[in-house]
Amino acid sequence: MTSTSATVPSKICAGCGSTVPVAAFCGCCGAEHEEAGDRLHLLRPQVFAGAPTERVWVPMVTSSMFPHLPRSSRIPFQIGLLIVLIGLTGCSILRLVGPLITIAALGVPLLFGLYLWQSGLLRDIPGHVLVIAATMGGALGAGWVLLTGGVLARSYGIPMAAGLVLQNLMGAGLVISVGGGILMAVPTVLIRLLKPSTREALDGFVIGALGALAFTAAATTTRLAPQFVSGLTNDVRPTRLLVEAVLYGVAAPLTAAATGGLLGILLWFRPGKRAGEHPGAVRFTLLFFSVLVAVIYSGIWVIDAARLPKWPQLALHLLMAVIALLAVRICVQLALLHEEPDPYSGTPVLCVHCDRVVPDMAFCPACGAAARASSRSSRRLRRESPPVREVGTIRGDV
Repeated sequence: MTSTSATVPSKICAGCGSTVPVAAFCGCCGAEHEEAGDRLHLLRPQVFAGAPTERVWVPMVTSSMFPHLPRSSRIPFQIGLLIVLIGLTGCSILRLVGPLITIAALGVPLLFGLYLWQSGLLRDIPGHVLVIAATMGGALGAGWVLLTGGVLARSYGIPMAAGLVLQNLMGAGLVISVGGGILMAVPTVLIRLLKPSTREALDGFVIGALGALAFTAAATTTRLAPQFVSGLTNDVRPTRLLVEAVLYGVAAPLTAAATGGLLGILLWFRPGKRAGEHPGAVRFTLLFFSVLVAVIYSGIWVIDAARLPKWPQLALHLLMAVIALLAVRICVQLALLHEEPDPYSGTPVLCVHCDRVVPDMAFCPACGAAARASSRSSRRLRRESPPVREVGTIRGDV
């Protein structure tokens, strides 16, 4: 086994002015060299920093909600989401209320828990931080539903003709929704005030999304738990059950995770010092999209209280979830491109996104993936076990 060294051709990046290897992307600022003169070269909308084979404008669920996963590991989670949808559909058709409520409440949160394990984040983020986010989020979600359950229960049976009553109900429901959104943010804000040792933007996303998913799961379980014993949905048609299942099991948790995750990114983001960066503009953009998604989450009740037909109601909920996913992707992109990067050595490492041996830098020069789009455990292991050349073949352990 022998190692070889070679002079790597270099150039000056037009985006940040750094001397970097000649490749498709700048290893320092992530700019695409062919588009370095474009006004959006640091936004890089054509190449998502968390999944370089995707564009920022495409609202892919797995790469948006599970940003630390390489492409090969995202496939099982895509299958997992499909299984959740199949389970919701099958239980709705068969009117299996108990399993339907269980899948709706725990399907997406369970996938997020598997993501924490698969990506190595359970080793990266202190356990007590994750426990605080999950337990506090769950307790607040259940407590809020129990506290406001009387108002929600009285919402049933109010006719559409009762305009003033409906207006009051919508106002009360909006207050309930806004109050729930504020409580959902409490675990993330509390953890940030405790000054955790982890300060990467995606750490904040994970903590915020975990607290929000725990809040939503507990709230959904508490709200629908009476169905286990009372059988209130026995006479409801399967199509109505399916609509409610998709709302509670897909649209609501994705929107909640986006809301909490964006708050985490906003609180954890630390701007870098690369040339040409405008940290104030980046922070304002992160704040804008965080507020936008929070408004979307708070407006969910308005759609519910409007008593729209089931399919338009479902379409609106899914549209709001898609907007939330797009906001997440834009904010993740901005955070990865503009936050303070790790110190890099330039020694060879294996990129988990394109499977190429590249210099250890903030961004992969070959595919443009951000180094922080993988867990610290993965980055540390790849640095400790660099690829070696043996009989003309590059080997490396990830």
